[in-house]
Amino acid sequence: MTNGVTTSKAALHKRLTTKPSDERIALILQVLAATPGRLRNLSAGRPEAELTTPLGEGERSFKRDLTHLIYCAERGTDPIFQALLLNEPFIPRIHAERDWGALMAYETFEITELLAYFDFRRTALLNILRALTSPQWERSVRREGVKRRESVYHWARGLSVHELGHLEDLACKLGKPL
Repeated sequence: MTNGVTTSKAALHKRLTTKPSDERIALILQVLAATPGRLRNLSAGRPEAELTTPLGEGERSFKRDLTHLIYCAERGTDPIFQALLLNEPFIPRIHAERDWGALMAYETFEITELLAYFDFRRTALLNILRALTSPQWERSVRREGVKRRESVYHWARGLSVHELGHLEDLACKLGKPL
């Protein structure tokens, strides 16, 4: 979303090059800030039974997509927090869904609880990201199996693009505008 106008995942990915700038960071923050409200709007007025039913053959349900987004957001914010706390920390490979999701089992929670949890964690993340200086956006981590250093900007950029893609997909399947 830029100046109140919805941006597609493809357009966002194109605009968010790998080099941070004030404009790109502002766009990332807008997208990340909009995600909880967009999830609430997409689920509004729908009974829990509908939100837990797959959205098509071989597709996830809204709830499954929501838990996927939570797992990915948790795994994606860990490197951000560690980069800000430590000097180039090492991040082990933990798959967001296969490993983290199997441990956390958020699927057992009600959708309202999951939405509130996502909203709370997002607010905490945004409080941190909005206060960062340019050098802090460039702080980095070393990820297992990856040679390049991955910056706070890299991880926040990845989260925003990933989430917008899921939101577009959900909006299309639920027949609601983003």
